[in-house]
Amino acid sequence: MPFRAPSECADRILAGDDRATSSEDLLAYLSGDVDVWELMAAADRVRRHRFGNRVHLCSIVNAKEGGCPEDCGFCSQSKYHSTHAKAGKFIPTEAAVEASAKAAERYATALGLVTATRGLSDGGPDLERMIAAVRAVREAGHTEAHGSFGFLSDEALDRLVEAGLTELNHNLETGRTFFSKIVSTHTYDERIDTIRRAKAKGLRTCVGGIFGMGEGPADRVELAEALRELDVDEVPLNFLVSIEGTRLADAEPLPPMEMLRIIAGFRLFLPRQNIFIAAGRTHLGQALPLMFAAGASGMMVGDFLTTPNRTVEDDLRMLDELGLVPLRCGEDRPELSTPAGSARRLPVVA
Repeated sequence: MPFRAPSECADRILAGDDRATSSEDLLAYLSGDVDVWELMAAADRVRRHRFGNRVHLCSIVNAKEGGCPEDCGFCSQSKYHSTHAKAGKFIPTEAAVEASAKAAERYATALGLVTATRGLSDGGPDLERMIAAVRAVREAGHTEAHGSFGFLSDEALDRLVEAGLTELNHNLETGRTFFSKIVSTHTYDERIDTIRRAKAKGLRTCVGGIFGMGEGPADRVELAEALRELDVDEVPLNFLVSIEGTRLADAEPLPPMEMLRIIAGFRLFLPRQNIFIAAGRTHLGQALPLMFAAGASGMMVGDFLTTPNRTVEDDLRMLDELGLVPLRCGEDRPELSTPAGSARRLPVVA
């Protein structure tokens, strides 16, 4: 099937057509029908038009570790897996505020509170704990308060918004067709419904997926199509970190150039969204800085939920050497229609 050259898609995007890249184009790009360097060159044009030399940084904290009742095959915190992650209590409010202050020191604009739960029940103590934590983070003013709490009712969403939640993370993980091979305890539509209701409440939505779980290019296109249809705000791209004790423990990491191909393809398909790279980016090895040339506009700094990340010092030094500037908390994000200009470089944290 014919497809547009990446450069043509980039031209049309810069002219104002944010749907210039079709599903057929993306499938060709992710299937290897286009040279990855050609693809990256087009994606980088779009990134620079949208974000200039500014990047978004965020951090997360495990607000409740382990014991999750869902059976997601990749997750070390599922009760169906025997891993190093053990069921724990909810984070104290004071610890959430401390984590927010630490995130701000790393130039992160937001702290994501993440609970290993199916959801937060209306009127239950778990919801009350997270409402208190969100409110405390908001009032401290170091970062925005984001959350990943599983499935939530309208009432719970209303109360979290009132407390100061500004963004909800609820990843789709993969395309609809492949989803049932990874998760059986809930459906894709349940996730879609949660995202739509969060948007209806005025929350920004952070929705992405994991690559390297055995899915193919068509599954990756399905995920991208769902993200475009939902019109999400942030797209975290994760690359599977195989953890002993999970069903995907033996999965091999994706090759670095395939990872860059995925990043570039998603940038051309989702030109307005903040695409940031989270878990598994260390699989890029020496090619790590190229994730920005492939179209990434941000990254997660600090450790992940149950696995380590690069040091913050190394990440900030990399940004400084690349001439990239972290967006500070409260700074307006650039719009697609207004190319982002240069900005002052920030000092590296020693």
